Amino acid sequence: MPKFRGVFFDLDGTLLDTTPLIVQSFQYAFQTHYQRAVTLEDIQPYMGKPLRAAMEVMAPGEEDAVIATYRAFNNLHHDQLAGVFDGVPEVIRSLYAADVKLAIVTSKTSSMARRGLRLFDLEQYFSAVIGLEETVRHKPEPEPVLTALQATNLSAAECIMVGDSSHDLLSGRSAGLKTAAVRWSQVPWVDLLTVNPDYVLETMTDLLQIVLPTSKEG
Repeated sequence: MPKFRGVFFDLDGTLLDTTPLIVQSFQYAFQTHYQRAVTLEDIQPYMGKPLRAAMEVMAPGEEDAVIATYRAFNNLHHDQLAGVFDGVPEVIRSLYAADVKLAIVTSKTSSMARRGLRLFDLEQYFSAVIGLEETVRHKPEPEPVLTALQATNLSAAECIMVGDSSHDLLSGRSAGLKTAAVRWSQVPWVDLLTVNPDYVLETMTDLLQIVLPTSKEG
């Protein structure tokens, strides 16, 4: 029997390597509107939060215009710049085959999340995709994870939240879930350690040993 009946994942930075896409989208938007260069370090504090939260600080008063420019670039270049982390497809398929329910809990729109999953032939494995529009109070609040619990008909004690930012882990913990931080995060590692994740994934395969303790690597 699996140790957890449900696994909830953040998407960007956890399953999909979208950092180049995100950084270039920010850079294009800020160069277009402000002729200003931005770096990964400028963006890191907002990773795991809705795009508007970043723009309210970085582009006050012009959020809508800058977000529109960001999304136009992001949409155009999504499929060329998005990647998938090593081991993700194999682990997702293994969990699904073991009858573990899988869900995405993301701060991007559900339509873009599904586009990313389809790009790597992963969408069919997920029982639910909880995106920006499904909730009012976003990560690090518990509402997105609680919404995923409702969608999968599971209890908090049966599930684990996997993410690459403190916002993911805090959202999961606040909803009553165990949490796992991924070691390949672009967020400063000390930020994740300060929220005391229950587990640390050095590689995606480590998740199998947590959820399916009797499974063997390879």
